Amino acid sequence: MTKTNNKLDHLVSARGIAAWLVVLLHSMAMMPASTPEAAIKVIMHGYLAVDFFFVLSGFIIFINYYTKFDENFREKVFTFYWNRFSRIYPLHLLMLLAYLMLALAFTHFSTSGKPPASYTSQAFLESVFLVQGWSGNPTAWNVPSWSISAEWFVYLLFPFMTIAMRKWVGKLGTHLFLCASLLLAIYLIYAALGIDSLGKSVASMALVRAFVEFSLGTLIGSLFIHHRPLLMQSKILLVGSIASIAVAYIFLNAHDYVIAPLSFFLLVAYLSVDDSFVSKLLSNKALVYLGEISYSTYMVHYFVYDLFKAGWVKYAHIPNPVHLYASFIVVLLLSMLTHKFVEV
Repeated sequence: MTKTNNKLDHLVSARGIAAWLVVLLHSMAMMPASTPEAAIKVIMHGYLAVDFFFVLSGFIIFINYYTKFDENFREKVFTFYWNRFSRIYPLHLLMLLAYLMLALAFTHFSTSGKPPASYTSQAFLESVFLVQGWSGNPTAWNVPSWSISAEWFVYLLFPFMTIAMRKWVGKLGTHLFLCASLLLAIYLIYAALGIDSLGKSVASMALVRAFVEFSLGTLIGSLFIHHRPLLMQSKILLVGSIASIAVAYIFLNAHDYVIAPLSFFLLVAYLSVDDSFVSKLLSNKALVYLGEISYSTYMVHYFVYDLFKAGWVKYAHIPNPVHLYASFIVVLLLSMLTHKFVEV
């Protein structure tokens, strides 16, 4: 996600914080036993940051592009596809090639003489064509890229979603009906399949998860454009609803596929119009920068983790905090470099 204007800097920062929650989640094997239990519980829910990404991405993409397809539809659609492809693919390809080098290193230098079993040629080709999230084998190489593949699928649908929304989604009641329908749909699908968490069955549910949550984000974007005064008047209600849902999740042990999509819908809706101290705090330049490099952070961190795991964690009976902190520094430095020299 890129900055749209200064008033939305706090949303850029929120994405950066979410990206580091994912980093923490995937670094748990290197965390010492002394890590506070409360912190572990929060970090274990870091996989939900991806759901936040999907909702936030739908919002940002919608408010940037919702009027772009009015004329010369075919030309504008291909321009949109190229813009999104050129935004996400170069770094994805770079990390895929880095993993190819890692696979060769396993082959020639590891004691087993072969890379992990998941590093198959079929999965590699699927990743090259960015369809690994569509195939039921999304985490074979660079694990986080499954969500990029799933989001690419939604990007392909987005221009047609926008046209439909501009024609049929004008009234507030229609927005709320569609939101309720999407939330009900994801609940019924997960419940019917017996999947008890958004973090489970990623291979089979990637496209469902991305489509529903991205669509929720586009509805927030439409509300932001067409009903912004109502959103501003509803800020206290939105905050109260988010707090109530959080309490219900903690004490009622509800399934996250019931709680998370609705919570992130409300959170992004609130942040889109918030001008409180929270937004001012999140608009700090350092936090905004973390948000600007968050895509790089998300894409490079698992490779760093795999390198550290291969080098130290596998052979250590007790994780060394030095390895953990060193991995964070490497992730941050690589994020800065890849953002500057690959993304930009």
